[in-house]
Amino acid sequence: MKPIDPLTRRRFLRAVTAASGAMLASQHAHSAAPADAGKKDDAFSMADIMRPGSETIFILLYPGFTAMDAIGPEYALSCMTGATVRFIAKTAKPVRTESGFEVTPHLTFDQLPEKPTLFIVPGGTKGTIEAIGDAVTRDFVRKAGSASEFAGSVCTGSLLLGAAGLLDGYEATSHWQTLELLPIFGAKPSKKRVVFDRNRVTGAGVTAGLDFSLELVRHFRGDSYAKGVQLLGQYDPQPPFPGGGNPDSADPQLVAMLNEMHKPFIASYAESIRKTHISTGTRQNKNNTIHQ
Repeated sequence: MKPIDPLTRRRFLRAVTAASGAMLASQHAHSAAPADAGKKDDAFSMADIMRPGSETIFILLYPGFTAMDAIGPEYALSCMTGATVRFIAKTAKPVRTESGFEVTPHLTFDQLPEKPTLFIVPGGTKGTIEAIGDAVTRDFVRKAGSASEFAGSVCTGSLLLGAAGLLDGYEATSHWQTLELLPIFGAKPSKKRVVFDRNRVTGAGVTAGLDFSLELVRHFRGDSYAKGVQLLGQYDPQPPFPGGGNPDSADPQLVAMLNEMHKPFIASYAESIRKTHISTGTRQNKNNTIHQ
């Protein structure tokens, strides 16, 4: 079966949503009372909702990023009619993900437009640590995030946003194991799955990127459009272990085990952040310590 390209997805979504609007309008016409005569009908509202936009969205790629952090948001955001969604990287060469496959960027750092609508930073493990320590990548994140109407991240991507100086004074979230690192950047950590604070939007760990992107579709196009994207993607989570993906409700022994397993990884993150602070003078917390 031939895969559906983004443009076809958009047309399909538009047709489905418009058809729904027409059905609602027909029902409305047959049942509306005279008192409703002065209100907009549903067909007109749907026409407004489905009017093409012109958002320019850029998703950062760097060696070792977590694929779902970038590809999940790309799916939902590319469903917005008229929006341009592009992967951007340091060079035009394919970028290897954390799990080993490669993604070819559309653009390189020097091709970033002056005023993007949205810039997104995915997370990762070792790859994100190395990106934090890479001055070229860090400087680009600062430039792109500052120039954009919104700057956002998924999972540990918030640490790269923070290292670039873009979270000072903002509420933000991250993967649950790295939340405690956010205050180093002057950010206020939140356990929420998606956090909007002025022109910053951050998502929690990995799968939260789907919620993150749907909230962004909702912001740019409204509830009805976001509902259409959610339905088209059949996003209806039914995990085998309800509550098992949240450290506050998961098995405490499992939480403790994962924390113990990842101690070296979190320590590496902390060390990379400290080195970045030393070289850039980025804000640190009052006692300059991180509690493991």
